[in-house]
Amino acid sequence: MNLFRQKDIGFLLCQAFVLIIAFMPVQASFENFLYDLFSQKELNYASNELVIIDIDDKSLEALGRWPWPRYLHAEMIQKLDTEGAAVIGYNIAFVEPDNTPNSDDPILKQAIAEHGKVILPVFAERGSLVYPFRGKTAISGSSLGHVDVEVDNDGYVRRTYLKAGIDTPQWPAFGLAALHGLSTYSGFLPGTRSPSSRVGINSKWMRDLEVLVPFHRNPKSYQHFSFIDVLEGTDFKNTFANKTIFVGIEATGLEPTFLVPIKNNREMLSGTALQANLYTALNDSSLLTPILSIWGVSYAVLITALSYSILFFLKRFPVVRYIAIVVGIGLLMLPVVAVNYGYWLPIAPAVGGITLVVVMLISRMLNSAGIQRRNDNITDLSNHRMFEETLKLEWEQSLRKHTPLSLILLEVDYFKRFVDTFGPERGDWLLARISPILQSHKRKTRDFVARYDEDTFAILLPITPNNIALSIADKIRKDIEELQIEHTGSESAKIITASVGIATTHTSTQSARSDTNMDAFVLKSLKAVSKAHLQGGNCLHNTESV
Repeated sequence: MNLFRQKDIGFLLCQAFVLIIAFMPVQASFENFLYDLFSQKELNYASNELVIIDIDDKSLEALGRWPWPRYLHAEMIQKLDTEGAAVIGYNIAFVEPDNTPNSDDPILKQAIAEHGKVILPVFAERGSLVYPFRGKTAISGSSLGHVDVEVDNDGYVRRTYLKAGIDTPQWPAFGLAALHGLSTYSGFLPGTRSPSSRVGINSKWMRDLEVLVPFHRNPKSYQHFSFIDVLEGTDFKNTFANKTIFVGIEATGLEPTFLVPIKNNREMLSGTALQANLYTALNDSSLLTPILSIWGVSYAVLITALSYSILFFLKRFPVVRYIAIVVGIGLLMLPVVAVNYGYWLPIAPAVGGITLVVVMLISRMLNSAGIQRRNDNITDLSNHRMFEETLKLEWEQSLRKHTPLSLILLEVDYFKRFVDTFGPERGDWLLARISPILQSHKRKTRDFVARYDEDTFAILLPITPNNIALSIADKIRKDIEELQIEHTGSESAKIITASVGIATTHTSTQSARSDTNMDAFVLKSLKAVSKAHLQGGNCLHNTESV
């Protein structure tokens, strides 16, 4: 009956806290923080299979202002083809065709066609796709990949979409397109499906297959070459053979750069470097698929409820508690298992919920210890801990001196209904109002009064036979009834009443000489109170232990 009475508010508070975290903007920031902590522990290194050629300041100084004549790009592709490059990811937007009489477009297109595995970027402009050279499809020898960059609210890039396009997400990401160019790649595509990708919306940029990219501890650790050095150099034997080559702009001010979460470093990467990291993460299967937030909330509610139950509700049920602990350990391991299978479970709400449960546990432990406090805050009577210590001492005295020991337990009838009707403050007032009545019936200094439970009081009467204890209990019951405190929720009367249980033991017998029988003595008093309550309340039930 009292299982949830003291703890259900804390349980609801923890669940409310979980929901608050889950649906507040701070949740995304907290989730990003947790993911950044996790990703820094990953031992990721750049792939030796990928090389980046930078259009850098050195190259601009040597070859002139940007944009360069397209025959220079044709020469680069031809050179990489000669050196045996497997795939060339040429991240340069050849948007407008050159229609002049001496156009270099045919030379560039021929170089692309001759190599056969060149990846070019595709863009969206005013609700339509922009193909290279303003064509209607990819040119011969090339494949297309989108270079869309997703930036989180805090300015960092952590995620991308493996597919995107106008109306339907038909184009792979640039890094994915480069990996598709290798005949050896046949991997399963990770990523969270986007519901909007399945709905026909005209002239809108659509994205699908969202993934989290764990960046390398040194995302610039790929092998880099300057464009001009490669174009004019000759000593590149086996440098580019059978490798994927990305060509992109690194020169200052020509292309935007993006912030990525690297430990102890604010690293800015170009779009080409971002695609290189995506390529490597796809190649070594280290991308993570973010699980939908609703499952993260469900997980948080479940793990918080289970943690709270283990720590507060299930102490009286050891078998159920052990089962719950095993289940809880399994749930705690679920995010780790999910990561091992390539999924990221949102854990910010769960972390918040478990943290609050731990804080409540610590607070409860400090309060229980009470800095060794022995009094109840509301009634100023001794608390349950003091009652147990005093009972043990009196029990030992009774054993040694063969004297009777009586215990009266008094429970306020329908106290929870009273609190539900008038509020917890009124309930505290009622308990404080009853406590002086109990104190007034002490006959000697050894008589002991304590608050036993939320709505239950204990009166311990050493050297007191059962008939005297019964008389005292009845006087206390009548005094409480005479308070005439209104209680419309009571079934015994419309005023505050009490159910009283009395037990008396004579510890002269050999069978009473153990702590187990002391516990049984208290249990008889509890059963007596319960029987008095079942009889309608506002009455006594007497049981004498011999």
